[in-house]
Amino acid sequence: MINFLKSAKFKGIVATVLVLVLVPLYSYFISDTVVTTITDAQMTMVDGKFMIATEYRPLANYDAKYRFKFDSGNIQNEAIRLKGKRVKIWKYGWRIPILSMYENVVRIEEVK
Repeated sequence: MINFLKSAKFKGIVATVLVLVLVPLYSYFISDTVVTTITDAQMTMVDGKFMIATEYRPLANYDAKYRFKFDSGNIQNEAIRLKGKRVKIWKYGWRIPILSMYENVVRIEEVK
């Protein structure tokens, strides 16, 4: 058993499992950016989330305690203010239509 734990095959299996677990987690939790135009945003919540429609795709805006994000109302107000303008949006998560999952907006900034 100890020889197996030291073998290259075991190390390969462990490395593969780590990659298969860490890559999806990284892609979900780490923010990335998109430059797009906001087409619609309202202060009405849908299923506990604010929605922001963009030329890129629809995005959600909701508080995420595990990310210490408690300013979804401020971000939504900024989205309404920048409606029709070119913006840079920081977002994380995945868009999975069949599960009604949307990427969550972290920050919005107007592109000059």
